Amino acid sequence: MASCGFDTLLYGLREAVCAAAESLEARRQALRHDDETHALHAWVPVSPEADAALEPVVIPLRMFRDKRRPHIAVMSIEFEGRFLLRQERGSSKPRLVIEIGKRRFRWLSRTGMHHVRIAYRSADAWQPCVEVDGRFVDLPSVAMAGNGS
Repeated sequence: MASCGFDTLLYGLREAVCAAAESLEARRQALRHDDETHALHAWVPVSPEADAALEPVVIPLRMFRDKRRPHIAVMSIEFEGRFLLRQERGSSKPRLVIEIGKRRFRWLSRTGMHHVRIAYRSADAWQPCVEVDGRFVDLPSVAMAGNGS
């Protein structure tokens, strides 16, 4: 069973999807270069004979470019978890913590498991859309700014 602050989980997931989108964009930019370093270099036999001479072939990577401009539009994750309020040392307010996974002795637990769905859309500037047991949760914009640590 894993346990972490809910705001930390939301922030970490948002950073991961933003990094994936940036990586895809960097790959697209690399495919647009026309120089020799961004090319596929291969040696191809001149004839089908076993000892045929080889000639170099250079194919620019821009030839492999996807003209549809792929991008990440949505990332969604669903899991079962348990929400708890925990008081941390040095803090005056309790922190919302989520435990993911099953406890060893479920019958000792008083709180039930919830079905959590978190979705990030590029159209919404990667702000999370949280749904718990089929109900949307309205999160304050301050919670999206950082990990609360």
